[in-house]
Amino acid sequence: MRELPMSIDADVVIEISRLLDDRAKSAPVPVHKLASMISHSVKTDLPTASIEELIVEMAMTRQLPMLFDLPGANADNVISIALARAS
Repeated sequence: MRELPMSIDADVVIEISRLLDDRAKSAPVPVHKLASMISHSVKTDLPTASIEELIVEMAMTRQLPMLFDLPGANADNVISIALARAS
């Protein structure tokens, strides 16, 4: 992993690490949802986008699958993989 800039909050890095280590290795990491959880549970001045970048970098080093969920996405615009394959 790269050298972290001084503006990165160590508590955020520790929390991301803990959450990633506790996940099942085959379950995709929901990047936006995880960043939102961390920004609410850890007192930090980091914007959500910076937390998302850290999650992506840390998940990549662990070779974890990731889910780039869209915040506020309309569920009507999302098609289930099973439904897409059936058609």
